[in-house]
Amino acid sequence: MKRPLILLVEDDKDIAALYGDVLGGEGMEVVLCRSRGQARTWWQKTKRQPDLVILDVRLPDGNGLDLCCELGEMGSDHPHPPVLVISAHGDPRMPVLCKQAGASEFMDKMEGLDKLLGNVYKLLP
Repeated sequence: MKRPLILLVEDDKDIAALYGDVLGGEGMEVVLCRSRGQARTWWQKTKRQPDLVILDVRLPDGNGLDLCCELGEMGSDHPHPPVLVISAHGDPRMPVLCKQAGASEFMDKMEGLDKLLGNVYKLLP
């Protein structure tokens, strides 16, 4: 049985390391991309599509919600994986904006690791 593959798009080194360690400790394979451009390049070159994308809203080279829309448009023989959008910027409109961009779920980073894992397990196929 293959380990679930998670594409984590997060530019904050500490959060990326924490999430990577937690998900890796749960037996998941994590690919980290630190920017929108890096994630797009990885997506286009990978032979194995991720089982889940965890995507930060604010990235150094653009908005994560734009990337969410782009992922849905990129040609692939596989269905678009679920997307969990994360943000630490308390915009009350964010859950609705995420759904409009094609995300499956939104989570405030301040909700903690239990909430992260709950969302991950809920969204994994």
